[in-house]
Amino acid sequence: MDYVIGVSWPRSGHHLLVRLLKIYFGPDFGYCDFYGGVKDCCKTVPCRRRGEIVLTKSHDFDRKLPQLRKQKYLVQYREFIPSVVSNFELHVRNGAADTLESFRKFASTEFDRYQLFVQKWVSSPFGQTQLVIRYEDLLNDTEGCLAETVLYLCPGVELDRAKLRQALEKVDGERIEQGHVQRLNKVGVHPARRIEEFRHYRPALFEAMRNMTLSRAQVERAFSEILGRKPVAQNMIRLQAYPSVEALREMLKGSEEYTSKLGAKDG
Repeated sequence: MDYVIGVSWPRSGHHLLVRLLKIYFGPDFGYCDFYGGVKDCCKTVPCRRRGEIVLTKSHDFDRKLPQLRKQKYLVQYREFIPSVVSNFELHVRNGAADTLESFRKFASTEFDRYQLFVQKWVSSPFGQTQLVIRYEDLLNDTEGCLAETVLYLCPGVELDRAKLRQALEKVDGERIEQGHVQRLNKVGVHPARRIEEFRHYRPALFEAMRNMTLSRAQVERAFSEILGRKPVAQNMIRLQAYPSVEALREMLKGSEEYTSKLGAKDG
């Protein structure tokens, strides 16, 4: 098996795919999640124990993971809204407040990190040369994604279709809701929950989240330069949903607050 570096956006099905690969390959599949690690984990990516370790996990949180020309990468990500809802459950589990305002701030901040991850690992010329699996595709065509990954790890081998189906039938599932993690034993691959069932779901808020394009820094910079203040925290996601910085700046310059400031200066 070739050594592969797994680069995954959180809550994008990495551990589901790993569980499937462990069932398919058995003990020959050496895996290290880096964050918890195996015994005597080297804590480096690429792994110093390649050969023994076949797949290493990294979220590339610090954006310092190198893109090595002759190294294989398995990139996993998912659409922003379901990912931020799922990741918020872990955020709550780690002690964050489980409130609408806490979710607003979390979603706004996560969008910045999500954009940077996608730009580096999915849409970049380098990312397009690697195996990239969307979580939505993993759920909708699990057998196809598993087969593609097996061949990526073992190019040229013949797929064992019986093992593929066995993995799909035996794999454990996982559900995270309201800060609690529930392991679902041998349930196979189950569909993702509906976003509308999320307790902090608000139609207007989620519509704005679907349209987000700007980073927090871009919004804050425009407010500082034009109005001389920070934006109201509760409005941040709506402001990030402006189609461009130019459109946001035009809106601010057309506001009554800006006109009043100009009048005060002229006076």
